[in-house]
Amino acid sequence: MLPTGAAAVGGPDSAIPSPAAIFGEGPRSGPASTCEPYRSIIEEKLSRGLTVQRIYQDLLAESGFKHSYDSIKRFARRLCRHRELPFRRMECPPGQEAQVDFGSGALIGAAGGRRRRSQVFRMVLSHSRKGYSEAVYRQTTEDFLGCMENAFWHFGGVPQTVVIDNLRAAVVRPDWYDPELNPRLEAFCRHYGTVILPTKPYTP
Repeated sequence: MLPTGAAAVGGPDSAIPSPAAIFGEGPRSGPASTCEPYRSIIEEKLSRGLTVQRIYQDLLAESGFKHSYDSIKRFARRLCRHRELPFRRMECPPGQEAQVDFGSGALIGAAGGRRRRSQVFRMVLSHSRKGYSEAVYRQTTEDFLGCMENAFWHFGGVPQTVVIDNLRAAVVRPDWYDPELNPRLEAFCRHYGTVILPTKPYTP
């Protein structure tokens, strides 16, 4: 079994910024939401970059949450709308995050003398900037998961989170707050104990 998080690279865990440091207290307007008793938990999970779907599942499993998924979605949107996050330099402790890109590469000779365009998978550890690259011929879900697994074995561990772009092999429906992941990718993440964080659509 591969180690996860900081243990994957031998570094200590670093304290996660408090929700107040990121969200602030801010004014509360409108009728009280059924999610209000869970505000601090939701803010903490949003500050870690978790999706609304993941937050909903965690609340059901860990906090006895008995309300609807839509109530969580509305509450998260209200939190994000009223609080602008400051821009800051991205600094990640060891084992916390990896970033993945999957793009077109060079032409490579194939069977029969043909030349085919390669697709290059690249994973970079956000703390150390160490990377892993692999060239394949397609950007299918099977190819993507195979490259992810090979990268984990190359690094000797699994990061807590993996930031990806919205490639079709991984993301069924991009969304600013609640992206829908490929079911095979979700099962892959549960197996390895990591969380996929798609980038926000239409942002750099």
